[in-house]
Amino acid sequence: MDQVREAFLKEYKSDAMFEIVQILDRANDFGLTTEIVHTALKTMKEHPDMSPLLCLQIAVKDWDL
Repeated sequence: MDQVREAFLKEYKSDAMFEIVQILDRANDFGLTTEIVHTALKTMKEHPDMSPLLCLQIAVKDWDL
C-alpha cells in the first residue's frame, strides 16, 4: 500500500476501512479484485445486515486468498 494512502487511513482512524483497503490490495495482487468484490456484493445482497468488511472477509475465504 502506498505511504500516502496508509497515512490517510491511520489518520482517519478507521480500522474497518484500513482492513478493507488491505483486502482489496491483496486481491489486486492476485488478480482477483473483480471476483472478490462480486462475491462480497452477492453476500451483501443476500445478508443486508452484514458489514462490508465482513462480506469482503467472507469473499476472501471463499477464494482462498
